[in-house]
Amino acid sequence: MVKYFILFLSFLFCFFKSSAQDTIKVNTHNKVVIKTNPSVGHTYYSSWGTFPAKDVSYRKVYLYLEFGCAPGLRCGEWDYLNHIYIGKKGGVNGDSLHYELARFITPYGFYWNSSQNWKHGWIFDVTEFSDILHDSVQILYKHTGYELNTDRGWTVTLDFNFVKGEPALIPIGYKSLHSLNAPYGNPIRTFESVVTDKSFQVAVGADYTDIMTLQTGHGMDTAEYCAEFCSKRRTLKLDGQVISEKNIWRDDCGFNSLFPQAGTWVYDRAGWCPGAPVYADHVYLPTASGSNHTLSFNMETYNNIFYKNANYSISSYAFFYKNNQKQIDASVDRILSPSTEFESSRLNPTCGAPIIRVKNMGKETITSLDFEYGKVGGSLQKIWVPCNIKPFETQVLTLEAVYNWTGASNQFVVNITKVNSKEDEYRKDNVAYSTIANAPVTPNAIVVLLKTNSAPSENSYTIKDAWGKVIRNKSGFAPNTIYRDTVYLDNNVCYTFEFSDEGQGPSNNPLNEDGLEWWANSRDGAGYVQLRRLSNNAMLKNFLSDFGTKHIYNFTSSYSMSTDAPELGQSMELFVFPNPAHNEVNLHIESANNGLFQVSIVDVTGKEVYKRKGQSNSEDIQVANLAKGVYTAIVNKDGVVLTKKFVVLD
Repeated sequence: MVKYFILFLSFLFCFFKSSAQDTIKVNTHNKVVIKTNPSVGHTYYSSWGTFPAKDVSYRKVYLYLEFGCAPGLRCGEWDYLNHIYIGKKGGVNGDSLHYELARFITPYGFYWNSSQNWKHGWIFDVTEFSDILHDSVQILYKHTGYELNTDRGWTVTLDFNFVKGEPALIPIGYKSLHSLNAPYGNPIRTFESVVTDKSFQVAVGADYTDIMTLQTGHGMDTAEYCAEFCSKRRTLKLDGQVISEKNIWRDDCGFNSLFPQAGTWVYDRAGWCPGAPVYADHVYLPTASGSNHTLSFNMETYNNIFYKNANYSISSYAFFYKNNQKQIDASVDRILSPSTEFESSRLNPTCGAPIIRVKNMGKETITSLDFEYGKVGGSLQKIWVPCNIKPFETQVLTLEAVYNWTGASNQFVVNITKVNSKEDEYRKDNVAYSTIANAPVTPNAIVVLLKTNSAPSENSYTIKDAWGKVIRNKSGFAPNTIYRDTVYLDNNVCYTFEFSDEGQGPSNNPLNEDGLEWWANSRDGAGYVQLRRLSNNAMLKNFLSDFGTKHIYNFTSSYSMSTDAPELGQSMELFVFPNPAHNEVNLHIESANNGLFQVSIVDVTGKEVYKRKGQSNSEDIQVANLAKGVYTAIVNKDGVVLTKKFVVLD
């Protein structure tokens, strides 16, 4: 049964509210179990949504996708394409559209299972499909892949959130242009022969067109590892004139909000990252009512005669609108910090500078914004922020640090009060709220404890206060060395500790942005970084070594005479040495408290090859009898589960 209800005074679920707009929420898939079908490579999961009537006008439309592990099973293992389609519109006998609404790549999920209550969520802006999402609509969730389906699977939840209001562009019509998989580098079946030019006519009454594309690269040939791992340039032309040029590439996979994952999650890829949404490209153009046009796709020349598996998955559309833009119109698109939502977890919790994403819904480029913001129920502060946001584009802005976080409320509010020093002509989406997650409190005398790996040129760290003053900045470390740096901080001040793996890697192994330890780059060895109390060396924060690009950790310092204060943050870390291994590995658990440790080792299929329970936090495990390959060590202590991949060689 599809749920359909109105949430007043809310915007984008529990973490993003607007004081002036109503949001209608429609759930189509509620923890639906999805699995692969290895015999055909895909499965469809259909559900009908009863969406608002045609006379309801949408300002924006957001889709929330939430993943969990299927009951009694592990999560899926591989990074597979998932597509969310609009199937039919207008009932079972209505028009069959099969329009790709959104695209998602599943994470490497073998670290998680249903007993851990694991889940993660992502948000898609699907406003361009607002004209279709009315009345009765079939939503199809397509899960691809060939992995086993007996011991693994996901649960999928889809929530549509319709923000009622006056649209900046009034939808008039639409046309699907491309929906295909295109070869790349194949000299016999060329990209151009498959991705042909598409002609369309602008709907009568429309004076604006949005050319939207979804494109991701897949397959791995022997020349340049195309199309998954090569960055190639795409050119879009309308009537022979270039309207867009960009490389089909995503360069931020190592900063994924979902980390660590069980596979090669840090590698950048052609327009996607494992466990992340695929972002659509939009080109907005004034076009005359009823005019005819031709769209052309072109990829840079590439020829690989040896292996012809490289391909691009492409969907493209033309959406037609009546331009309804105000001259001056800014919108709070998202509060990234403070926030409790999954996709902003790298930036939170915070005690300092709010981070806000603003979208320009008007005709005039936004060059400055006035904000007032702070904790609900407390005193709000004001700031003027320079920016450069063109129409329909967004920009992430960092505001001045909040001076006063006191008060009983756990809500943060931000309000755009002026745009280019003028009144905003549409104020209903200028105000937004988020839930505050309180940042930890540490003593004012701490120790940064760092053990470098074999590639210390990649590492640096900074400690700065909420107003940007650098307290400590350090790099130039020696390999495989332990550093204990004492840092004295002011009382009741918010600080940010940032540890980076973005420096230049060694010449013989330049891969970076892969943390202090990563199973797929064992040549770098293993290290760790921690924050400890100076007075008694107690653990304050033990950072995961498999973190990709960088850690960002916000905390407030406080004077304390106590040497027995409770520890903060993660208090357990798992180390496996050597990695890779031949005959045996040493499994060591760094834990602040003793107790019962449950230890197991599983192979890539999930088969358990070793298991024990006991008090010991260190042991040598024989692996000479194990087959060559990748294994995962799993430690469970009081419900806290840690995992570490390692490689066994001949």
